[in-house]
Parts: sequence; C-alpha cells; structure tokens
Amino acid sequence: MSVATGVMQEWQKFVVGQQRLSNDQPKLVCIELQAYTTTQAPEREDILNIGGFSDVVFNVVASFLSGDAGRFVAEVEAIEL
Repeated sequence: MSVATGVMQEWQKFVVGQQRLSNDQPKLVCIELQAYTTTQAPEREDILNIGGFSDVVFNVVASFLSGDAGRFVAEVEAIEL
C-alpha cells in the first residue's frame, strides 16, 4: 500500500475544486533546483517534474501547459545535455 505525499493529497483536492469550476485539466509543475531520486509528486499526465534550472525551463513548461504532446517532446529533445 503506497502512502500519498502531502503534495499529492493537496493536489487531488485542488483538481476536484478546479473540476467544479469547469477546469477539467489543471496541471502541476514541480521544479527541483537540485534534483534527487525522489519527488513529492510522481510524474503523470497532469504533473511535470523538472530537475535543475536554466532558461530552457520556461520553454519546457510552456510546451507542457499547451497540451500539445508533440511540441512538448520536441522541446525536450532540443535540449543539449
């Protein structure tokens, strides 16, 4: 049995509230300035986890929020490691 983090519990409450307001697709972006192997909100369709930070983060977040999966994938693939 897995235990949800406090972040996930609050996120679920937020999602329910947004659905009552007719926003059926809220999204959560978690940015860890120093990435570790754990996260408070596991990656899924409505949650994006980002480890580290640079100017590219803004483009990745914009692509994720746009809902265009192709644009999002292209933005991530364009990042030089």
